[in-house]
Parts: sequence; C-alpha cells; structure tokens
Amino acid sequence: MQILERLDKVRPAGRDTWSCCCPAHDDKSPSLTVRQAADGKWLFHCFAGCSTYEILESVGLRWGDLFPDGDYVSST
Repeated sequence: MQILERLDKVRPAGRDTWSCCCPAHDDKSPSLTVRQAADGKWLFHCFAGCSTYEILESVGLRWGDLFPDGDYVSST
C-alpha cells in the first residue's frame, strides 16, 4: 500500500517524515505530517485537528493499512 501516493504536495520533512496537504479538510498548504516509524507503522498528525480516522477515510484507507504485514488487531 503506497500511502504517500494518495496525498497531495508531499515533500520530505526529515528522516522517514513527510509534509503534505491534509485530505480531510480544504487544505491549501501542507498541514499534515506523515511519518513511518522504525517498526513500519504509519503515523499522521494534522495541525488543523483532523483525526487519523478522518484522514484515512478521505483517501480510502483503513486502520489496517497503517500497520505492516497484518500487525493490526482490531479492538472490536
């Protein structure tokens, strides 16, 4: 799953970290930070306050897509 390909205006912001426009709100300049942790998990932080769920839903991803090789376990 290529997460970064689903986002706009992606640019490097550090080691394994990118800045981009948040797809969950009308973002004209990058306010979303995306990072891939050492264990392969993807982390999101929107400085405008969008939740990870809102971000995932807006680009057609699910929680499990953030975890490498099926490491995700649902609590439901």
